[in-house]
Amino acid sequence: MVTVFVRGDVGAVKAATDAGAAAAQRVGELLSVHVIPRPDGMVESILPAAK
Repeated sequence: MVTVFVRGDVGAVKAATDAGAAAAQRVGELLSVHVIPRPDGMVESILPAAK
């Protein structure tokens, strides 16, 4: 399983996730894609930290 966080302009993030989803479907199984346009500041505290 792979999780990717993309930040930036909503339109650019949507384009990036669409392209990533298409690539993932070509090489394997895509389970989900979700874009949160303007997340609450508290969302960051519940997401896993980058390593």
